[in-house]
Amino acid sequence: MSHPRSASRRTPLRRAALGIVVSAILAIGLMPATAAVAAPVTQPEAAAAQAAAAESGPAATAAADIPTPEDGDYIGSNTEDEADPGEYAAQDDGAHSVSLSGFDAGNLISDAAMYTSGTMTAAQIQSFLNGKVPNCDRGYTCLKDFAQQTATKKADAYCAGTYQGASRESAATIIAKVSRACGVSEKVLLVMLQKEQGLVTHDWPSDWRYDIAMGYACPDDAACDERYFGFQNQVYMAAHQLQRYSKDSYFNWYPVGKTSQVRWHPDASCGSGPVRIANKATAALYYYTPYQPNQASLAAGYAASNDRCASYGNRNFYNYYTDWFGPSSGGGPKVDSSGTVAVHRFWSSKFDNAHFYTANGAEADKLRRSDPNWTYEGTDFRVWPASNGGCRAGTVAVHRFWSSKFASHFYTTNAAEAAKVRSGDKNWAYEGVGFCTAASGQAGTVPVHRFWSAKFEKHFYTANAAEARELRENDPNWTYEGVAMYAPA
Repeated sequence: MSHPRSASRRTPLRRAALGIVVSAILAIGLMPATAAVAAPVTQPEAAAAQAAAAESGPAATAAADIPTPEDGDYIGSNTEDEADPGEYAAQDDGAHSVSLSGFDAGNLISDAAMYTSGTMTAAQIQSFLNGKVPNCDRGYTCLKDFAQQTATKKADAYCAGTYQGASRESAATIIAKVSRACGVSEKVLLVMLQKEQGLVTHDWPSDWRYDIAMGYACPDDAACDERYFGFQNQVYMAAHQLQRYSKDSYFNWYPVGKTSQVRWHPDASCGSGPVRIANKATAALYYYTPYQPNQASLAAGYAASNDRCASYGNRNFYNYYTDWFGPSSGGGPKVDSSGTVAVHRFWSSKFDNAHFYTANGAEADKLRRSDPNWTYEGTDFRVWPASNGGCRAGTVAVHRFWSSKFASHFYTTNAAEAAKVRSGDKNWAYEGVGFCTAASGQAGTVPVHRFWSAKFEKHFYTANAAEARELRENDPNWTYEGVAMYAPA
């Protein structure tokens, strides 16, 4: 496909976080920073009373009775078999998520989204990894290029399929084969790799990141267990453990449908808050990473907070999953799509593969009738129309720019990016709020994907998953930049 073009050229952002310099995700600049959260933070003193009042039947485990990693109580029937995150999750102050306004601590992801294999093929995983790190720093092996000899893993009660080892397999193949063997989504495994070690977007990863790729058997207060070192080991054992959490009766302190106390941070003095666990998949994430983000963590988006009691593992899981793959079917009610209108899409060969998008029906009709430079391509996705330059409650503005130099339009939901372009880039003229879109990747929305072409100097946006996949896999003229916005379905 040979369409698009636009916006000022930007280079990937890099910063130091938790002592580690990481490559910024390509979605940087696409997402608005979100400080609002769906669920208020409840103080620990009130939590027990709320939980008792809310529940009927057997009581959920009290905070003081929940096994903790430092006590070694996560062992279950095995020894040192628990996955608990270290301090290695890559974070970036420049990355912004559109998803956190729909965050629900009790419903991080649905069972179907967690425990469904076949969501991506090995080839699609490879293409995804290629898009996240187009160029790896010299002397380093990035995840897209990683390969190793793999061992055969026999089927058991938690991973029903056999993983057949091979002399050399890529990271993409390992992820796909683990997914099939253990019945855990390929998307979930990719997100886990990112939130634990930043491996998906890292362009100069050290060897130790592969050794403890999933943070498996790496407690916060002790050294990692070397028996589980190695990329294949880590991915397989993490998937195995996610299944075990849903099937082994030992793991019972986050019962589904009950309200349990979940810590804010490994430091017990930070306290805990009540969380009503909606499903097995959400419970599994808390068994794996037994902390919930507090309000400071949520307000920080992808960044680190200066609150000593802020934790990031499950926040980042939700961030990355929804920003990369769309709704997790967890968090927030279904979006109200009433009052939406179609976005009309045009293409121009004269303007070197430029695309134009408008929710204004009169503007679209005028182009179709009187401007031969533009070819009408139909409607792509739906939005809410702006009113007097503003958006209705619960939605976010999509800012529209025009460049006569690049002969194209540029659209962004990121208010900071819009402000930067308006104040610092004379190539772009601000045309106001083009339309309004969903504030989060909640149920009832579809991701709108954004691409950039250095060849055409244009951006391209599409909500058509097949079209986006075709560009990512088969058109080298286009670089995938991530999800630009979420549109009401």
